[in-house]
Amino acid sequence: MEKHGKRVWMPRFGMGLLVALLALMLPDPVRAGSDWQAWLDQAASKALSEKTAVRLAQSFRYSFDESQLATYYLEAGGTWDVWPWLALGLGYRQQCDKRDGHWLEENRPFADATLRWKTRMATLSDRNRIEYRVREEQDDIVRYRNKLTLQYNVWEPGFGLKPYVAAEAFVEESADLQERNRTRFALGIRTDPDRCLLRNVEARWAQALAMDYSVTVQRTKKDDQWTDEYIAGVQAGWNF
Repeated sequence: MEKHGKRVWMPRFGMGLLVALLALMLPDPVRAGSDWQAWLDQAASKALSEKTAVRLAQSFRYSFDESQLATYYLEAGGTWDVWPWLALGLGYRQQCDKRDGHWLEENRPFADATLRWKTRMATLSDRNRIEYRVREEQDDIVRYRNKLTLQYNVWEPGFGLKPYVAAEAFVEESADLQERNRTRFALGIRTDPDRCLLRNVEARWAQALAMDYSVTVQRTKKDDQWTDEYIAGVQAGWNF
């Protein structure tokens, strides 16, 4: 529709486009027989200075194939913006996965180095993560993760939406660097936290809310077999 001579894009158009693109990516036999999941995430971050921040996050991951909560994790960490194009981070995740009717715990310290390139139109980030996985009933292992994200920064005024596409590869220490044992491809939309700002002047605090809606294709290799999971994700993030 038109408003004051300018085209206004409704948020549902963007989400409909992402769902349509995901449907085109999936072959019919795969869509019929693969697991679908819902990931519900919450995160809160607090800036300590212009270059440092701390973050706390949790995630609930529900499997429709198994009709149960499959994964829960709690994560804490911090980031340091060394330069505009480089950020470093440290964190710790405690994760529980349900296997054969009982929960298995994993503790996972990790370190990040993220390269960033930003223009007025788009932002490209390259996150490199090393994590040490202390797993219950399995050997401890080191894993490398590389995530590329391209975000479009310009949208019609009024909504503050930022579409993005992301690809991530996972490589365990026992595997050849050319042989990835998990991949993810995601399409999503983030809201601009500056468009949803809550203030309390008397208490002298401000809180910004950012939402992230995504659809993800995840492929995992185990025992020389690939399994596919299709994920609808929602994340609510608060910046203090």
